[in-house]
Amino acid sequence: MSFRNYRLQLLLRIVLLGASIYALAIVGPGQYYRGTFLGLLVFIVLQIILLVYFHERTNRQFLRFLNSIKYDDFTENFHVTGEGKVQNQLALGLNDVVKKFREVRAEKEAHLHYFEVIVQHIGIGIITYKPTGEILMLNNAAKKLVHLAQAQTIADLQKVSPELVLGLQQLESGEKMLVPVRQSGEQANLTVHVMELSLLGDKVRLASIQNIQRELEEKEMEAWHNLIKVLTHEIMNSVTPIASLSASASEEVSSYTDTDAEEVTILREELDDVRKCLQTISRRSDSLIRFVNDFRNLTSISVPQKSVFKVGELLHEIKMLMREQLASQKVRLTVEIPAEDILLSADRTLIEQVMINLVKNAVEAVHENENATITLQAYLDERSRARLVVKDNGHGMTEEAMQKIFIPFYTTKKTGSGIGLSLSRQIMRLHQGNIAVNSKLGEGTAFMLSF
Repeated sequence: MSFRNYRLQLLLRIVLLGASIYALAIVGPGQYYRGTFLGLLVFIVLQIILLVYFHERTNRQFLRFLNSIKYDDFTENFHVTGEGKVQNQLALGLNDVVKKFREVRAEKEAHLHYFEVIVQHIGIGIITYKPTGEILMLNNAAKKLVHLAQAQTIADLQKVSPELVLGLQQLESGEKMLVPVRQSGEQANLTVHVMELSLLGDKVRLASIQNIQRELEEKEMEAWHNLIKVLTHEIMNSVTPIASLSASASEEVSSYTDTDAEEVTILREELDDVRKCLQTISRRSDSLIRFVNDFRNLTSISVPQKSVFKVGELLHEIKMLMREQLASQKVRLTVEIPAEDILLSADRTLIEQVMINLVKNAVEAVHENENATITLQAYLDERSRARLVVKDNGHGMTEEAMQKIFIPFYTTKKTGSGIGLSLSRQIMRLHQGNIAVNSKLGEGTAFMLSF
């Protein structure tokens, strides 16, 4: 409606100007109508000035409006002057738009303040910085962790830990690392997780930092407790009979050495008892030696010699290696891999050792099933990380067994050392990977290797 009124007023002014020019042409600069001619000429000039002013008045309001947007100044107010319906409606419309901009900016500022309060309040350290090292934001938790009230660049954290600076500079997006630091004379372990994102076309790196020293100490203590229980149990099981039987054998021998030579008549049954005691001592001593050797294996894994290989080829080779054992146990093994084979950078020998151990465990788990099946799977997860899975349809395991399955020397089998899965976890940790188990009683078990 307002634009139609504007066109009508503009048209009327143009028609009036045209009529005035036409009248001026009729009157002409003659002698008799000179006064009229001059009057019309002044009137025409005045109309032209008013027409230009009328047109530019609207433009000036639009220019003020555009400048308020350009300079982010939404305090501008367009007054209703009462000079016409068109101008009044235009002023009201511009005021409404400016008010809307003002409300949107206030809402965005409120949200920004809200998220800033959250970031400053959380207990995890947050650092955002440019790839050049310039720090954009350092929240309160991060300041406490690095013991700095302010930092301008990543290099300012050098005094806290050179490893921390190196990690922030070199970690790829999505990678993590553990950084040991000394804080006020105490040891601390900081876990650093770096993500890279794009903000208005510029790359920004976001690092989360958390002190997990307490969690590590609790896990370490728990591991020591489990190890001490195992060591105490195994060693005492061997040492107790050795000590007892050694004492018995010593008493038997002493009872004869104290008698006269003429009266010594060694009975065959007593000699047999001594022989059996000594055999038992030898057997338990050998068992103790094997236990110690198994324990040594847990701490003597070589550093992985990584190379790039195809996962599909590895799985098919394992299937060929296990073919005879699988056939004798009447177990069917299938391999499931994607159409395009997965390339993996790892120590092939160590990974093959882990997979063979898992397959052997699966064979023992399904040997009582009529339709015994083992499946080897390989795929890439949503973050393009390789995952290898060994799945069986055996009897499964309890929740308690799943929690203890990776403890050294823990086993659910009648025969077994209980170090296979512990070695597998050690190997995966050396690859910065992980091994996990998922099982339900009566539904089978799946072991997953994540790289």
